[in-house]
Amino acid sequence: MTEALEQAHRRSIFHRAELSASERCGCFDCLATFTPAEITGWTDTGKPEAEWTALCPRCGMATVLSDGSGHPITEDFLSRMHAHWLGGDDEEDE
Repeated sequence: MTEALEQAHRRSIFHRAELSASERCGCFDCLATFTPAEITGWTDTGKPEAEWTALCPRCGMATVLSDGSGHPITEDFLSRMHAHWLGGDDEEDE
């Protein structure tokens, strides 16, 4: 599972083009889910627009993953991402 979490993390940056082709997004900081249309904040704006990184419309963190990444936008997966990358209380995946 750790490899999937690392692959997903790589898809959570420089991804505006991927987000625009997605239907659902989730934040692995606050665990909210939302549509790409709800995203209004971006970082990495010095790069081409297709490579901007989304900021979560709920908590403002750059921890957004879309269904276009090929990873599930579910509470379970977002919680695992949170635990792995942000030090949540969930069990660690080996």
